Amino acid sequence: MTLAVRLGAAAALVTVACTQTVRPTLPETIEPRDLYPLETGNAWSYDVDTGESSTTLAVSRVETFDGRIAEVRTAQTLLRYEVLPEGIRVQPGDEWVLRLPFEEGATWPGRGGRTARLVSMGLRVETRAGAFDDCVLVSETGGKLELEVRTVYCPKVGPVSVESTMRSNLSDRTLTVSAKLRGYEVSPTSSPRP
Repeated sequence: MTLAVRLGAAAALVTVACTQTVRPTLPETIEPRDLYPLETGNAWSYDVDTGESSTTLAVSRVETFDGRIAEVRTAQTLLRYEVLPEGIRVQPGDEWVLRLPFEEGATWPGRGGRTARLVSMGLRVETRAGAFDDCVLVSETGGKLELEVRTVYCPKVGPVSVESTMRSNLSDRTLTVSAKLRGYEVSPTSSPRP
């Protein structure tokens, strides 16, 4: 896998040590857009580890959000997300980033033909950007590349860690790209209630 491919895959990927807290469920009022606030101007920076000697900085920014469709740019990639009451999906199609119900074990169609599963809730995560509570871990597995992507989302912050793992058929090595939240700017009005 070339460095450019690793960096592209890492743009949305992050990993962090997580520990389970005593509360195994999210607050009843949590919505998908609370875990990934997509208001225009919101931005996240990540330290990306591609396995090279030093990390790379990646920045994701919401370029536009009209109340339903958000356009998020990471490097040269522009993704369109549709924010619906039941979740956030990648446009076009039936690939979901987050989807209700928020229950451990819940599954939905993920990105790239993968199956997404809510693995854990109520996590406490520490990153360079701070410590966050009530986070959820979503794992996406399968798809054409047999990739596993583990993303931790935290309320009012967004994705704080992503780890992408793939086994190379050529070398039988496991390749891992991870990103950890370095900083973020999220509007306090990102999750208005209807």
